[in-house]
Amino acid sequence: MTTVQSETPAVVRLALMQAFTLLDARFDLPLAELERRPASREDWTILEHLEHVCLCNQFLLLTITKGCGKARRRASEGQLPEGESDLALLSAIALPGAFDWPPPSHMVPTGTRALAELRAQLNTQRDQCMELLSGIPAGEGRLCSIRMSVQALGRLDMYQWLYFLAQHANYHLALIDARQGA
Repeated sequence: MTTVQSETPAVVRLALMQAFTLLDARFDLPLAELERRPASREDWTILEHLEHVCLCNQFLLLTITKGCGKARRRASEGQLPEGESDLALLSAIALPGAFDWPPPSHMVPTGTRALAELRAQLNTQRDQCMELLSGIPAGEGRLCSIRMSVQALGRLDMYQWLYFLAQHANYHLALIDARQGA
């Protein structure tokens, strides 16, 4: 197997670490701020945003874990692809208002999860992302692509799926920050 130097894993790792660090920092806000209901009853509290991110990550990681396993198996059979993953394709994911993005019903927060439980789950998900990324350090993640239905993105490789997870977190961080400034 030929080893290929790829910058994509480092870019994805940095994006994930930054997103998870910023999410974790939100747990240090006063409880009253975390639970404060926005003026619009349809808007979520900060805790509900955090719960939603946990729920989405849970489902995204099922797909990413399966895809990373397939990519590693394919890498063991031959040469790694050259080039980088197109992460710019996912830039709009982090921008509130860029497109309509209603959550599926199984990803709508219930508001019943304990603060410590949410924080622990996000930390576990961060660790899982880092472990998956460590298993595809040299371009292997490009050997498996799975269709992403959000915004008709089409087939994304495993680096793009992990980057999507970070961008989705950034989307909710932007909503939280805009809400706090209001």
